[in-house]
Amino acid sequence: MIRSVKSIALLLLACAGGVAVADDGSLRRYELPNLDMLELVLPAGWQDETDLPPGGIALTIRLYPAAGAPFEVFITPESPEPTAGNARDTEALREAVRDAALRIQPQAVEESIEIRRLQGVGGVGFYFAATDRAPQPEEFRYMNQGALQTGELTLWFTTLTNDGQEAVVAEALAMLQAAIHRRTGLDQR
Repeated sequence: MIRSVKSIALLLLACAGGVAVADDGSLRRYELPNLDMLELVLPAGWQDETDLPPGGIALTIRLYPAAGAPFEVFITPESPEPTAGNARDTEALREAVRDAALRIQPQAVEESIEIRRLQGVGGVGFYFAATDRAPQPEEFRYMNQGALQTGELTLWFTTLTNDGQEAVVAEALAMLQAAIHRRTGLDQR
């Protein structure tokens, strides 16, 4: 389960657009394909890489430690379709996260995967936590995955961790909850 999530994310990052280290919990601004900005405050000691394939419509942000035990956090901001108008409806967002949980359920330790609510400064979201039933060496045991509305953006996210990294998950969720979507209007030209 977790290997396939990581493989997909690593493929998306094959053409990484930039790498930086957040040594003091620094603010990062990511320009989105529609020219809007996403602002995240990365926890101290986290590095980031971005990938936007040529002609791509989805930016992927990968976060990982500068030192210490490995973990990975993937964030893919999704703007609404120009003809759709506003952000994704809350119930549709919950259903999309529930569907993702159902897809990985057969490989998870948990008999039932709970969908949890996540309140951010720019909107509401949902996520779940799952434990890989049989992780291979070099794979991660725990996954948290979900989506959070931030203004008009939907932030699709995955955290991959191992034993003793509960603080990483808490920091990732707090970072997402504080995310800011800045409309620039530059896509209207």
